[in-house]
Amino acid sequence: MKKPLLITFIAALLMPLGLLAQEEGEDDTPAPLSSVWFIIPKKGMEAEFATAAAAEVKARVEMGETREWQAYRAIVGHYLDAIQYRACCFNWADQDTHVAQENEKGISDSWNENVGPFVDHYHHYFERNDWENSHWPDEGTSGPLYGVTSWDVKQGAGPASRQAREKLSQIGITEGWASDDNNWLWLSRIGGKPMTMIVSSFENYADMEPPELSFFEFLTEKLGEEEAGALFSQFGSGFTSSDYTVWEYDASLSTPEKEE
Repeated sequence: MKKPLLITFIAALLMPLGLLAQEEGEDDTPAPLSSVWFIIPKKGMEAEFATAAAAEVKARVEMGETREWQAYRAIVGHYLDAIQYRACCFNWADQDTHVAQENEKGISDSWNENVGPFVDHYHHYFERNDWENSHWPDEGTSGPLYGVTSWDVKQGAGPASRQAREKLSQIGITEGWASDDNNWLWLSRIGGKPMTMIVSSFENYADMEPPELSFFEFLTEKLGEEEAGALFSQFGSGFTSSDYTVWEYDASLSTPEKEE
């Protein structure tokens, strides 16, 4: 039976990710930023894109790139032709170092020359990981499926929704909802339309089975139905809409694992 998932209570609130190479700081907390590229291959050239991208990620290692990229394919949602590349975890100063490395080694030029002809368009964002209010393994997860609920932030929304999210998360962490088999990670998008996201990993589709006890029922046991309902409403007050996508990790398009 599916372990309880924080994402279940979020989905119930507003009906309509993954392998992390963590660079830890002095307090063992991973750095907060991820770089995220959404790539749409040209129609009819998906196979050519995959072949070129797989070769390019290997070539980037040989060229001396130090950033590791994980690739994911959308398998549930609106954009099933999308490829997502993610690199975590770093600080802003690390991004300057990465850009300088790309320019010095010609890494971006190589991608544009060898993979660019098969790409229709790109989107690039940064995302901030909220480690304090997440329950995510230090070594990351193996997925290979990652369910992501995304909320569009309401213009002019104040801090109430964020405060509710933090309270909900801390109750889950401290009161027994979080477990070794139950993980979630909060993300906020930097660039484009403001967005808040939560990701949870699954071993397979069967792993997505909703738990017998919902998070709202769990929360009601802790706070009472009235306070639990008010907290849910406070969280939802900061958003205009939500969306759900499932991504599958694609090792063939990702930076090869380092040999021991």
